[in-house]
This record gives sequence, C-alpha cells and structure tokens, in this order.
Amino acid sequence: MQFREIHRMNRRTFLQLTGGVALATFSASCVSPAGVAPQPVVDADEPQRGGVLRIAVTEDVTNLDPTRSFSMTDVYLSFMLYETLTRRSEGEPGAPLYPQLAESWEMSEDALTYTFSLRKGVTFHHGTPFTAKDVEFSILRLLNPDLGLSYRAVVGSVVERVEVVDDHTIRFYLLRPSVTFPFVLSTPGLQILPHDLTDEQLMTAPSGTGPFRFQENIPGERVVIVRNDNYWDSGLPYLDEVQMVVIPEAETAIASLTSGLVDMIDRVGIEALSTLTATEGIQVLESPQGTYPVFVLNVTQKPFDDVRVRQAFKHAVDRNALQQVVLQGRGTIMNDQPVAPFSPLWGEISPLAYDVEKAKALLAEAGYPDGLEITLDIAEITPGILEAAVVLQETARPAGITLTLNRVPANTYWVESYLQTPFFVGYWDLISEPDTQLSFQYLPDGSLNESGWSDPRASELIAQSRGERDLAVRRQQSAELQQIISRDGGVMIPYSMPILTATSEKVHGVVPSQFIYPQFIWMTPEQ
Repeated sequence: MQFREIHRMNRRTFLQLTGGVALATFSASCVSPAGVAPQPVVDADEPQRGGVLRIAVTEDVTNLDPTRSFSMTDVYLSFMLYETLTRRSEGEPGAPLYPQLAESWEMSEDALTYTFSLRKGVTFHHGTPFTAKDVEFSILRLLNPDLGLSYRAVVGSVVERVEVVDDHTIRFYLLRPSVTFPFVLSTPGLQILPHDLTDEQLMTAPSGTGPFRFQENIPGERVVIVRNDNYWDSGLPYLDEVQMVVIPEAETAIASLTSGLVDMIDRVGIEALSTLTATEGIQVLESPQGTYPVFVLNVTQKPFDDVRVRQAFKHAVDRNALQQVVLQGRGTIMNDQPVAPFSPLWGEISPLAYDVEKAKALLAEAGYPDGLEITLDIAEITPGILEAAVVLQETARPAGITLTLNRVPANTYWVESYLQTPFFVGYWDLISEPDTQLSFQYLPDGSLNESGWSDPRASELIAQSRGERDLAVRRQQSAELQQIISRDGGVMIPYSMPILTATSEKVHGVVPSQFIYPQFIWMTPEQ
C-alpha cells in the first residue's frame, strides 16, 4: 500500500484497511516466514543514501537502557539502537509480525514450548557476535526480581525458563499455553542486550544490534544516533544520522516543521491538519493504527478507591462532545475499553452514556452528596489531551464534579506527576493483538498498572485468552473483560484517534505507526 496525504484517505478506506486486520495474526501456524519483508514507502522512487533526519519529540530521554525505558522518546530510541526477536508493524494493513533477530520459530502442539532459530552474522555495536547466549541473558535479566525492571511482568507471567540449544537456537518453556508469545517478544523492553556489558554500561553507553549507533544525548535539546555500517540487513539504513529534537510544545514543533528546522513530527493533533495540509512542502500521513488517551483514576487513593465514584466519573464524560471538539468528528467513541476497534477482539459492550443525574446519585451514595473537588494532572503528552481535559472539566461540572487542571510541562510530567497523584493522564497505542498491553495494565503485578486496579475475573480472562486457539472463544472472553473494565476499572478511555505523522516532502519511506523505524526512511538529496 502507498500512504498518501490524509485528505485523500476517507473513513471508509480507513475501515477497509483495518477491518479484517488480524485474522491472520491469530493463525495457529507455528512457523514464521524467513527474512524481513520490504516496507511500504510513500512513493515508488528509488531510495537514496545519506542525509540527516530531524524528528521533533516532546520528551527527553529518561533512560538509555531499553529495559528501563519510560518516556516515548526512550521507546523510540530503544528500537533504533536495539532489536527484538520479532517486529510488529502495526502501521501496515494486517499488522504483520516480521522476524527480526529470530529468522523463524516453531510452537509445540500444546503451545507451551517455542523454539526460535536465530539470525547468523549479526554483531553488537561494540563488536561482540550475537548468539543465543545474549537472548538467554536478556530474558533472565528481565526475570531477576532484584533488578526491579519495569518490563519484568511481560515475560514473568509467561516464561518459566529458557534453554540455549546451540549458538543460534533458543527454546522457551512457558508457564501456561500462549498462542500470542511471538507477539509478546516484539514488545518494548524486550530488546536483546549483549551479555558482556554491565548495567552501568547499558545505561551510559548503549550497544545493540540495531540499524543505528548511539552518539550523544543532550538533555533538553536532542539525542543523536548515527548509521551502523555493520548492520546485518544489507543496504539499510539509508540515513547517515537521526536527531530527535526535544520540543515539548505542539505549536512550536509545527512551526519548526513548516519553517524547515525539523523534518518530521511523529504525532500531530487533528487541530493542526488545516495548517499542515495548506503548507507547501508538507505531507500528512495517517496510520491504520490509532491511539487513545486514558484518564487514570488511581484506585489506591481516595476518592477513587470507591467504585461508585469511578462510575460517577465515567458517566460525567460527554464522549460525543469530545469526539466533536477534539477529533472534529473523526476517530471512534470508546467506552473505557482498552482494545482496538479494528482488532478481532473488540467487544460490542454496553455504552457509557453521559448521564448527569446518574453521576450525582452515585456520588451521593459514595458520601459526596454535595459533589467533590479534585485536581487532574495534565501535560501535552499526546495530541488533543489538553483540549479533552477542558471538555471533561466542563461536562463534569453539572454532575457536581469541580475539576482543577494542573498543567505540567511534558518533558517533566513522567517524573513529577505520572503514577503519583489520584487523577492523571496517560496514553496508549491501539494494537491488533492486545495481550501484552492488557497484561501491562490490568494484572495485579502489571508493570504499568496505572490505576492500581485489579479484578480476579479480569485476571482469569486475560490468562485464558492468552492460551485460547479458537478466535470465537477469545472474542467472547475479550468482550467480557472489556465490560468489566468499562464498568469497574480505574480508567476513562473516551475515544480513540488516528496516528498522524507530518513530514517534509523530502522525507520518504515513512510508515506512520506505533513506533518510528528510521532504517526504512530515506531523504531526497538537497538540490
């Protein structure tokens, strides 16, 4: 598929591209294709080598160790320097799963054992050859409870042990059946690390097998990476250098793009479309994927430890107003369900109506007959989130909820507010296979269980779905899970919106998606 400017892709086309997205994803086939498939590009011109790509990002790097990545800039960087065994490409129709450091894999009949054949001739940036020992080291390091790594739960809830069969074969023994395990291995934080570097070295001088090598990080200014000339995928990357330029304010980032100070903004808000599409030399691309904001109700703190308060807030959200004001009628209304509308596991659940009287009654039952006052910590961490907060503030007022907005700078938000206050915001990308994200967010030991909420039946459904081969049964399990989260969970997910990427017209090969893969991007040489 060739991605074109957003005004050439209407909603019908968008739904056609994403509607049947993952039937192949849930196939019981146990062997992956060998090799890495070519990526779709914006046009059919021959890629050119060289050039410096400047990408505007809102946040600083907080950690150079991919297993400790926290901000979105951390995650972007981790996929440029390091690689996982498999690579998910949510921005392409069908959301294919590609082999990366693994060339192929086999699943046992009981879905409890996976054997991966690893790619040969791969070296880390510091010269050490990549082998199964590095995979073993990376997984065991994640499983080590003493290190307290945030991504431990991703593999800790699935992997029992690993076995090095030979230098280029690794075998995983799972705690319980999983048909989604190859997708799990494409998750951020599961990048393969070299076994011969210390924790301190990984945090100061990262060395992966990825297409780019780390050069420098200047906090508050930029991160610079340069081409890995020894990259295993011959001919890639095309670019000489990538700079992630820290620009917290959306308006400043857009001005920087239109004036030529940067070449790309990974995510732009719908409100910027008219300016960007009217600017000569700028293209806006839409992903068949999407993203959603989450207003987090921390159930470990008052007043959200009471389910009636959470339910009151859910009914104090005018989702239709949010769709019209923030999305200009685009996107999809969500009923606090963390599953993509284009996923086969999307559930048609009871809608959460905007009901002021019901919200008031629930608050009164919870001991707040005169309403309540609360502060929402907010930062411009994803497009439209500030506008959504203002709409929420207005629609909640008639229900007796007085909402004060505490705006925090985006580049300090993750340290100062996130996970620390009763009411704060986050955002997640919608993906076709949600098992990993659900484990992150809704299991009791989930590494990013933002609200602190858990439910025994929800945990049971997540575990059952992971090992279920029958897609129809998985759909039923998923729909029940989404209903529980919608009704009782500590999240408000009012809508989803498309991922929009804006670039200079001299930038080619961009697949707008969950992550940036600059090894496939090339630039028209300066005239």
